Amino acid sequence: MLPHIIVLGADTAEMRKSITRSYKKGKNFSKRLEQACHIPKLNINGSEVIGFFHHVNMLDCGKNKEKEWAYVDEKGLFTISSDAIRLHGNIRCTVAYFERIDDSKLKIDRQIPISPGSPMSKDYAIVKCLGDDQEEWKHLLWTIVPDRKKVEDLSHIKKSSQWSGLDVYFIGFDSLSQMSFRRKLPKTVKFIEEELDAVVLNGYNIVGDGTPQAFIPILTGQTEEELPLTRKRFAEASYVDEVYPFVWKNFSKAGYVTLYAEDSARIGTFTYRLKGFKHQPTDHYVRTFFQKAEDMFSNLHCLGSVPLHKEWFRYTSEFMERYGHNTSKFLLAFHSLLSHDDVNLVEVADEDTMLNLKKLKESGALNSALVIVMADHGHRFAKFRATHQGQLEERLPFFSLSLPKKFRESDKGRTAWKNLKTNKERLVTPFDIHATLLDILHWPTEQELNTMGDVKSRSLSLFRPIPPSRTCEEAGIEMHWCTCLNWESAIADGEQVNISMTLSKAVVQTINSHTKSQRHLCAPLKLVKLESAKRLVPHENLLKYKDTKDADGFVPNLDAKTKAAFAHYQLRFVTEPGNAMYEATVQYDILRNTVTVDMTSISHVNRYGDLSHCIMDINYFLAAYCVCYDKI
Repeated sequence: MLPHIIVLGADTAEMRKSITRSYKKGKNFSKRLEQACHIPKLNINGSEVIGFFHHVNMLDCGKNKEKEWAYVDEKGLFTISSDAIRLHGNIRCTVAYFERIDDSKLKIDRQIPISPGSPMSKDYAIVKCLGDDQEEWKHLLWTIVPDRKKVEDLSHIKKSSQWSGLDVYFIGFDSLSQMSFRRKLPKTVKFIEEELDAVVLNGYNIVGDGTPQAFIPILTGQTEEELPLTRKRFAEASYVDEVYPFVWKNFSKAGYVTLYAEDSARIGTFTYRLKGFKHQPTDHYVRTFFQKAEDMFSNLHCLGSVPLHKEWFRYTSEFMERYGHNTSKFLLAFHSLLSHDDVNLVEVADEDTMLNLKKLKESGALNSALVIVMADHGHRFAKFRATHQGQLEERLPFFSLSLPKKFRESDKGRTAWKNLKTNKERLVTPFDIHATLLDILHWPTEQELNTMGDVKSRSLSLFRPIPPSRTCEEAGIEMHWCTCLNWESAIADGEQVNISMTLSKAVVQTINSHTKSQRHLCAPLKLVKLESAKRLVPHENLLKYKDTKDADGFVPNLDAKTKAAFAHYQLRFVTEPGNAMYEATVQYDILRNTVTVDMTSISHVNRYGDLSHCIMDINYFLAAYCVCYDKI
């Protein structure tokens, strides 16, 4: 019994305009075969995983709650709400600013009076207010207070003659594969692809287990194992800032004001398992705020009547806007609260994420910024991870980059933009993002931008050409993390021969359906011989990967017995009449018993002379599939 057939690329007027691709497809496919890494093409509604996803209700933080009595307005001024005054009469407030001592302790100042219209002195404060009705209110304030002395000091740093002139706006989300990012944040994806012209990296492959193994290579160009010991359970461990060459240090030395933000102090990337920072790592460091917030609020999805993620975006936007165009800025903000433990909840932030990016674009804050929107890895919970598609999704997180329009159209940026778009389909890793960030500070020459990257180098900038022949080994990816698919024979045993024959028959049936409207001219085809068959499959260690054996995520447990749920097949077969040889690439969904046939991937690979002369003037596209009756 033939599988259910899904047909793509059917005969349309648009296809007829691009008819040549029907005959060039074989060449293009051969070029793809030369690539060392065949990046999996995943189905957003894959049968193995779609059951894990559902819609959720929006956060209702204001329900049964009075709105905040006081806040910091867009100019950075303390403001008392008119609603609060109406309800409680005259309101008197005090603030206690707090700041970091270290990653576990805070210095909290004494409460001092503050009047409406007063500027904030520091980023973070505890605010207490008392109304005429003797009602009390307590909350936290957080806002960007620009460090004017820092700005003055930075203004004296002479920029390198090779400097790109770009800011960096880098925001990340926890545990979202590219597929899940598209499932749960579709408005955001649409905005960054269409309004920011972002390039989404289809071959972005993780190199380790968890958030630290995603960000340590991005920020240092090395792995945790290669760097000095920082795991806090060891007495001899060092603080991460003492031994890690964090890239924000490079930016700070080059005259940038810096911000590093995570929305959790409890599970911080460098503080949960690692020893943390001895000194504040960046000019603005948001862990300080969350150390206090996690003490004050039981549910951090909401900060009072406002969803935390909206406040989070406000704070990061203030950083880009309040420092102004004359100050270079490096921002790295990582959001985990909504997506770390829940595969669905992050969709409540889709509209707000999109609106935040839109506001930044419209304000001009991104006019000179490399914008990165990404995730560290896909979902890692056991049931999802136990599926074939889930394993691939974990290893293929969302990663996008965009350059300002003016920059990418300039002499400096034009070639880099072309390379970035080409590298969209290359095998790339967190190590490459590190090299990309360093290029911001020392922009490559035109010759360097036109020179293919050396496969012997583990870190290759995305602004430069990345070799299509790159392998996981060359990119620094261990085999159990490698998503690259390998070709293997699909006629090695009887079961595979039967599958390949069945899929070939499905392709022939698709061809016959395609020519059915011209059956008075074109004879139906019949499969007579399967010449060869190959299938693209993941490395066996990927399917065996279950989790890690050690506390640090370094030693893989390869005891899983995950079976491949889908595969791409390349089929070469002969049909009669006409002795036509075809090559086709199809995707077979084993669980659904469904085969997807793309008409543009079917190539007639031997000469067919004038066998199709009767259809040429009527529908040239059908020539590859038509044998005229008078030639039988």
